[in-house]
Amino acid sequence: MSKAIMWAEADARGFETECLFNEDNRSYEVLVSAKGLGAKGLGIGRAESFPVVEDPGLGMSPADLHQSIKLADRLVWEMERSLGDL
Repeated sequence: MSKAIMWAEADARGFETECLFNEDNRSYEVLVSAKGLGAKGLGIGRAESFPVVEDPGLGMSPADLHQSIKLADRLVWEMERSLGDL
């Protein structure tokens, strides 16, 4: 399986997010992880995929980029909510 990193970022709250392009099934995968961050030292993460709208020959299309950011925001929000219980 061949994957390429399209973008990655880490924020001040301790969340690390990246978007990968999966060439085999023509989809993007958004991964969010929280290392430490109230998780008592455990690496906690979430991931979700969505199909490619436009082939990323020279980078992500604006529609795919927008979708990946929206998905990342939702996954971070879900993790923040679940970590609030720890």
